[in-house]
Amino acid sequence: MEKINIMTGSAEEVGAKLQENYERMLDSSRKWAEILAFEPVPQTGLTPKDVVWRKNKARLYRYYSNGGIKHKTPLLLIYALINKPYILDLIPGMSLVEHLVKEGFDVYMLDWGDWEWEDRNICFGDLVDDYIARAVRKVCQFSDSDEISLLGYCMGGTIATMYASLYPNPKIKNMIYLAAPVDFENAGLSSIWLEAPDFNPDRVADTFELVPKDFIDVGVKMLRPVNNFWGTYTRLWRTIDEGTPVRAWRALDKWVNDNSNFPGKAYRQWIKEMYQDNKLVDKKFFIKGRAVDIANIEANLLVMAGDKDHLVLPEQARALVDLVSSDDVTYKEFPVGHGGLVFGSYAKRESYPVISSWLAERS
Repeated sequence: MEKINIMTGSAEEVGAKLQENYERMLDSSRKWAEILAFEPVPQTGLTPKDVVWRKNKARLYRYYSNGGIKHKTPLLLIYALINKPYILDLIPGMSLVEHLVKEGFDVYMLDWGDWEWEDRNICFGDLVDDYIARAVRKVCQFSDSDEISLLGYCMGGTIATMYASLYPNPKIKNMIYLAAPVDFENAGLSSIWLEAPDFNPDRVADTFELVPKDFIDVGVKMLRPVNNFWGTYTRLWRTIDEGTPVRAWRALDKWVNDNSNFPGKAYRQWIKEMYQDNKLVDKKFFIKGRAVDIANIEANLLVMAGDKDHLVLPEQARALVDLVSSDDVTYKEFPVGHGGLVFGSYAKRESYPVISSWLAERS
């Protein structure tokens, strides 16, 4: 990193240094403005793949590489409803999917697509029974396997838990949770904001029916408004000033602002039955009349959390360790925030190898 010149020396020397620093600041600011205004949005999700199944807006991807498959048990990635799943395959060289494919795993991803008005009555029961259950059967069919591994990131892990608690077949051999909440007793600032009766999810769902992506986006960003609305752009300026590549910042900024609408029925369940009533850990959450019992899960378990995560506190993810019936359970906590497990130099150096090595031993 190039440092700002310290003001020492004669008056002429100090003046020259001031001018140099001023010109450098102007140059960095000019580049900053040009990038924000004119630089094209980068391409994302570039790991080679085929669409092998569709339902409604959803697509099931199967990734491939010239290196072939070394581990027979296929891996299905499940992401949240309100953001795009390409955070797991952001750009070449910074992609969990790319890493797993290169390590020889048979990798699939369920992309929910963009929810529209006709999807407003979709609930978690639909997502589990009509989407995940069918996607799992397709994965096992294409991979000629009678067992599967699941990786759930954020809300995707919560939904994967619902599925795994109810569907013993095909056998779920391994489950990986990345910043995935299951216990909502203490969700940090989210618990305060969404506390009943001050926050009324019924009113939100009844008003919108299909909850707009901007409504969700602003709500999430207001949990850390300075960092989300201002800090992200100061980080870009610093990146430019330090002379480091901005490609990764552009890709992440694209993802952060590329959100999806939230089906009103699922939104109502998510806020009321998770954040307000914490029904999942109390065995009071039902999928089409069937109680979700996390104790039914017997798969090998890897739970990963970030100790700086303000969206999913570590204890929300760690609770799973004591709720499952698995014999093989691993919990790891990293000094990162919510996205730090899947994006950035630390994730590439630390969390990617943990995931692939743990899975390789059990696949």
